[in-house]
Amino acid sequence: MGNLITAGELAKLASTTKRTIHFYDEKGVLKPRKINSKKYRFYEEQQVLDYQMILLLSTLGVPLDEIKRYLKRDGKLPELFNTKKMLIQKQINELQFNLNNLNKFLTNLKANGTMVNPQTKTLLPFDVYYIEKVGSYAKIGQFCQELAGMFEKKGNNFTTLAIFEDPTYQPKKSRIKVGALATSGMEIKKDYKDTVKSIKFNPGKVITYTHNGSGSLLSLFWKELEKYCRLKNIKVRKNVPDFEIYRIVNEDATKQFFEIYLPIY
Repeated sequence: MGNLITAGELAKLASTTKRTIHFYDEKGVLKPRKINSKKYRFYEEQQVLDYQMILLLSTLGVPLDEIKRYLKRDGKLPELFNTKKMLIQKQINELQFNLNNLNKFLTNLKANGTMVNPQTKTLLPFDVYYIEKVGSYAKIGQFCQELAGMFEKKGNNFTTLAIFEDPTYQPKKSRIKVGALATSGMEIKKDYKDTVKSIKFNPGKVITYTHNGSGSLLSLFWKELEKYCRLKNIKVRKNVPDFEIYRIVNEDATKQFFEIYLPIY
């Protein structure tokens, strides 16, 4: 066999296990130089370096397919590292975002028994363009996109919102006014003049909380806001609908900002 070594010897030199060496062979990443009639695998000593590169890239989160391409000399290491650098930085940012939220929730729980730290405001009446929908909360984003497609001109800052006609939690089937804050320069397409309606909404005094993160968590923070009102003996007005404004919608959940509003006395 010349200078070839067994899989077990390679494993010892690489400070790993024979099972791991076999695993990388099966995945086509670290192939033996020779297999004899008894199906024993034999490797070159320098393949220890290949294993160490596999270990390094795996630790960095590089998928096996990419590792395989690199080891076949089809991949470029600086390019591979730069790609992983961006992905790792994104993961760091997301972890820092989650840590900041965790600390914020802990502070709020200690202060008032809920995860939220809301503010009380009195809002002036504002104009809203809207369409009427009946559907699940999960479809609100889809409804907002549908509304956006009904405008010829959206103005400078097209901001969507939802006004909930049902006073109770109805996640599966809710009556919703899906709207957009009216601003100058907005123009409805001719075909939707009768579909898109307008109102002057006057919620008055409200308690509000701004959520930075995934919109799929909004129902949870609504419940926390209601709990806050119970704990503080704040009376909710049932004759004015709850609503939420989607201030910033982004593919990156860490950059999203949603405001929830509960009318109060």
